Amino acid sequence: MAHVTNKCIKLVKKFEGLYKKAYRDEVGVWTIGYGITNADKSITGATIKAGLVISEKTADNWLERSLNSKYLQKVMKYDNKYNWNQNEIDALVSFAYNIGSIDGLTANGTRSRATIAAKILEYNKAGGKVYRGLTRRRKAERKLFLTATKAKKKAKKKAKKKAVKKVYAKVNTKHDPLTIRKSASSTAAVLGRVPKKSKVKVIKKGSTWTKVKYKSVTGYSATRYLKF
Repeated sequence: MAHVTNKCIKLVKKFEGLYKKAYRDEVGVWTIGYGITNADKSITGATIKAGLVISEKTADNWLERSLNSKYLQKVMKYDNKYNWNQNEIDALVSFAYNIGSIDGLTANGTRSRATIAAKILEYNKAGGKVYRGLTRRRKAERKLFLTATKAKKKAKKKAKKKAVKKVYAKVNTKHDPLTIRKSASSTAAVLGRVPKKSKVKVIKKGSTWTKVKYKSVTGYSATRYLKF
């Protein structure tokens, strides 16, 4: 089941900051806790106004409920299109919490991941003015968005290991040694011979000829004489 993790919560807390007493933000919106406004009234049940004071525990509760019950939906509405990984979800929920949604960022689900990552950085203004805090936040969200999850890292590492795995073939001649030639032709110059039952390193397997290496000699041998 989709959810936000501590990566998202910590990111939001870092840039929103904790304010136990209601205040007006840069554009005049009444705010409290970790950026909670009256747009979250259905979650908080409270009206954010002058004189309102809350505890840190209440602020934590309001934030987590808001992230998971309201802003997560704004990200997951595009999951069928992108199949978000957890880091992408956390980054985008933080973004949506600050901006309101990811509709504009994703162009309603028509942009590529690469374009979304680039566009995140453009949302660093409030009231038409660039804010350093927003610039830092967008960079942090973009970094998290582009960070591979543990599962993806593991799969990538496995694929890389598989790609570099050495493949060998056993010489499968009846009597004579295996001939290694300079090119894939029975008339090409002989570079060396491999004793039967020995192993050669396979560089590139072909239906008729296979590029192999035996000790310091690299060349081509007839595929039919190799057992893979």
